[in-house]
Amino acid sequence: MRFAAITARARGRFLRSLAIESLWLLGALGLALFVVTYLAGTSGRGELMFLDGDSMIVPLFSRSIIEGTASNWAMSAVLFVPEIAVFLVLSLVGWGIHEAQFLSAVANFVALYLVFRVTAATVAVGNRAPLAATAGFAAVCALALTEGSGDGDSAQLASLLAMTTYYAATVLGALLTVGITRRIVGSVSPQRLLAVVLFVVAALSVLSNPLYLAWAIAPLVVIVLITSVGVQGARSHFWVLAALIGGSVLGYLLRLPLAPWIVANPDNYFQPSRSRASLEYYWSLFLERLSSPAGVLAVAVVVTLALLGIWLTVRSLRHGATASAVVAAYSWFAPVATTVGFILLGTEASRYLQLWAFAPALALVVLIADARHPALAETPWRRLVAFAAIPALLGGAVFVVVLPAAVQRASESDQSLACAVDWVNDSDAVGAGQFWSVRAVKTHLDDPAQLIQTDFALRDYAWLVDRSDFAQREVSFLIVDNQSSPFTLPPAAAELPSTTIDCGRFQILDYSPASITRP
Repeated sequence: MRFAAITARARGRFLRSLAIESLWLLGALGLALFVVTYLAGTSGRGELMFLDGDSMIVPLFSRSIIEGTASNWAMSAVLFVPEIAVFLVLSLVGWGIHEAQFLSAVANFVALYLVFRVTAATVAVGNRAPLAATAGFAAVCALALTEGSGDGDSAQLASLLAMTTYYAATVLGALLTVGITRRIVGSVSPQRLLAVVLFVVAALSVLSNPLYLAWAIAPLVVIVLITSVGVQGARSHFWVLAALIGGSVLGYLLRLPLAPWIVANPDNYFQPSRSRASLEYYWSLFLERLSSPAGVLAVAVVVTLALLGIWLTVRSLRHGATASAVVAAYSWFAPVATTVGFILLGTEASRYLQLWAFAPALALVVLIADARHPALAETPWRRLVAFAAIPALLGGAVFVVVLPAAVQRASESDQSLACAVDWVNDSDAVGAGQFWSVRAVKTHLDDPAQLIQTDFALRDYAWLVDRSDFAQREVSFLIVDNQSSPFTLPPAAAELPSTTIDCGRFQILDYSPASITRP
């Protein structure tokens, strides 16, 4: 009887914990739906999500896998392995391209909550971990809601998590690495299984995107080494370092067989002579972000969280809380170190600085997870369930309110896209267009090979595309929009008459029945 009573109590505690976790997760889902719906309905972020040239690589590559046509892809240094895996799953269950892009964005934000939940689980007392995770998640969502304009090169970084291309999986991989590291370092016994998980995360992340080395490996190795000084029995630190370094080496080795597909020039990422120009570039982005009230608010939130992280680092080290010190130190050190590093390397890409939008929120996670305030101590489960239901209800309600505006905005873009797609499908002809102009139409065609990606002189443009498309040398139409540079046609075709088909944002220059031979 006593055993049965103990079992019943254990089952009751499990069910209560499951109910609490489920409601907090539902709240995160509601907030994620709201944020993504808002971003999809704004001009700049909606463009990036559904029409941007870069954002088409994941749908295009996924289609080529499903249709069995992937043969000779030209990829950047990033292979987008997790992003493609998620998109493939969504596509295989029947979602269309736009729907899959939207749901991928929602999945990215929910995954961010889960990553914060992993980080919060180590030292949180009782049921505080979901609250700590939600606090960090809500901070990032608040930053994303201050964004809505600008392109992929703006300083609006939190909303890039909604894109399938701008390194969302690498952001999540870096933050997950921090969370797992905290759990290993904070344990009194060797956590070999967690070390294996950390090894796998590092290997997969480096395979997909070497930027993970700068965002996660380099700052964490420094932090773990420093925090291990003077710590007795620092075997857990050794397991972390072995997993991080070993996994990174394996991930890089796994990239070697794919080298023929990677056409990015390494020299473009290492230009120390341009460090001054890089500093001026990033400074101009910072000033641009401060040019609006929303931007000022976002910068203030990030700076406040970074300062909180510094204070928590000092406090954790003073009290011997090494695990918390690792996360708190990462929250401010990683963004600062990577910014300095990228400036010294002479880079000019705002997306490399995304840690500023995500890492400082870890300070909030640590603050609440470590808090000893009575209000955050063990709380009756009914009160926690009621508290957890608040974000779920608010997120869901606001999502319903905002969704119609997002649908209307998306339908306006869809009309231009649908016009161009329908015309090309019906033409049964082969055309061409430049990277930023042609890729959305190409992605939605019945046969993407009908559109060839070229430069302004109709030469092959081998970037994030299957190079087998270039076998077709004759084209009979061109697709242009306001991002296209003027075409320079071959001399033999310079005087050919054309008919313009107006599809809103897209213009189709039809030269049929004549054709143009590409260089």
